[in-house]
Amino acid sequence: MTIGAVLPLSVRGSYDVDDLGRTEILFKTLDAFSEDNLFSKFLIVTPPNEVEIVTERVKRWQKFNPVVISEEELVPQLKKYPQMRGWRKQQIVKIAAAQMFEDEFYVTFDADVICLKPLTLDKLIDNGKALLQYEPRSFHPKWWKASARLLKMSANIGDTEKGMHVTPAILSCTLAKQLADEISQLWKKHWADAICSLHNPKHPNNWRISRFLQLKWTEYSLYYLCAMKKGNLDQFHVTAGTEEHPQLMLIHDSHPYENWDTAHSFSQNCPGLFCVVGSKSRIEPDEVWQRIRQFVPGYENN
Repeated sequence: MTIGAVLPLSVRGSYDVDDLGRTEILFKTLDAFSEDNLFSKFLIVTPPNEVEIVTERVKRWQKFNPVVISEEELVPQLKKYPQMRGWRKQQIVKIAAAQMFEDEFYVTFDADVICLKPLTLDKLIDNGKALLQYEPRSFHPKWWKASARLLKMSANIGDTEKGMHVTPAILSCTLAKQLADEISQLWKKHWADAICSLHNPKHPNNWRISRFLQLKWTEYSLYYLCAMKKGNLDQFHVTAGTEEHPQLMLIHDSHPYENWDTAHSFSQNCPGLFCVVGSKSRIEPDEVWQRIRQFVPGYENN
């Protein structure tokens, strides 16, 4: 059994930082910590004009089975919405990636993710169910309200204290496709068109307050709420951070960066499988690498 992976990537990220350089850190840490043949396919999705440079850069990581395609090859509808922000495209890509895998599950990555410790399939999937990490919906209430409006449902479904955590996460292809089908049926158009059309400021329909209130959707709040609406979330996920599954997909020890206890994050005393040193921090990849390399087996002197 394997798992898929998807990484939306632009050479220069949203904050004009070196996201291609950050990806080197992601792959080095995955190289050090992930078991052999973990990933069936590592889908890397880039702007059309960056496919060639990214393909060349990731050649050294053939062990992960990288496949580089353009955003518009994965989601042809994006051609009609050139005004879409990169951050929004990333979220659409993470939903659309489900169509590219034969596995039931895939991991979502961003360029600024760092793997912290040995990564095996049984840490990610248990008895056919993938880890799902929660965070309070109150952290980002607009996400949940906007996504519920887009799905034409109540935002108060289930335990309203529990919402799905952000990248990295594990998504079910079945549930991601379910989400796409649900949006398409509700809005009588392709799901990507339905979402992207919300972000066209020139369209008169978007001058209505009801449309404005749908703008704060995210891929994970949509995914989670749709599964709750259909009543099948528990068929595909188990809860991270419990006595039975103490591991967490993401820890926040690296924020603030200047106070980061790097040794603890990489130790077995920390439950986190991954952390993030966000692009928003504008910390150069080389600085991050110099800080962590002593904890990455095989790369201590690299």
